[in-house]
Amino acid sequence: MIHGFHFSVGGKESYLTALREAEALGVNAVQIFAKSPRAWRKKNLPPSLAENFRATRELKGIQSLVIHASYLVNLGAEGELFEKSVLSLADDLEKARLLGAEAVVVHPGSGEIERIREGLFKAAKLAPSPARLLVENTAGGGNKKGKTPKELAEILEGTPFGLALDTAHAWVMGYRPVEFLDALEELGLLPRLALVHFNDARYEQGSRRDVHASLGEGTMGEALLELLKDPRVRPLPFIMETPKAEDAKNLATFRSWVEKSL
Repeated sequence: MIHGFHFSVGGKESYLTALREAEALGVNAVQIFAKSPRAWRKKNLPPSLAENFRATRELKGIQSLVIHASYLVNLGAEGELFEKSVLSLADDLEKARLLGAEAVVVHPGSGEIERIREGLFKAAKLAPSPARLLVENTAGGGNKKGKTPKELAEILEGTPFGLALDTAHAWVMGYRPVEFLDALEELGLLPRLALVHFNDARYEQGSRRDVHASLGEGTMGEALLELLKDPRVRPLPFIMETPKAEDAKNLATFRSWVEKSL
């Protein structure tokens, strides 16, 4: 299976840091932030570094590269926040083109669904990229959109954009991941699903409290193993966004679960 983690792009090696960390763990999928997730400032990417990154990625056998959009992005906002969000997402799409990433994943934000759709289209137009733009299901709270399969269907209707499934987000919204998957299939969204964020959840099912836990140490139990057994998702990249200090332990758990699910 294609699997890996969200990695840092900090330090002297910048974007190359993520590839070094992936190699050290022996995984073949990488997710990164193209800039600080909590700042609007863009991260410099000289052409020489982008070229080096692409060549190094090929040498290290990384099969899937994903950029996660900034947490500040809210495509449902109005005024300056909307404009900043669109520009930030466009920057991620441009970085994806330069680095050779297959996808950019974004939380849709809070507000009206038509506004979110407008933001997605504007960002894609500003930065044409071969990377697919993926909308991630959210953990709810406030007026956040994308928390149910129905809302995701409304966001994606008539667009070329895809979908990322976060297991912990589905869980705290009251769904077992397989139940969420079933609902996506009923709505005709399964062909759009391109990525799984494979996370355990610290809080109970239906709590709407989004805190990730290490695999097997949260509240999801057999619900995660149940998803791993589902043939509908096994060809997809699995990215873990679990506590960073426990990557090696989470990797061992993931691989042991994969063996059990065969």
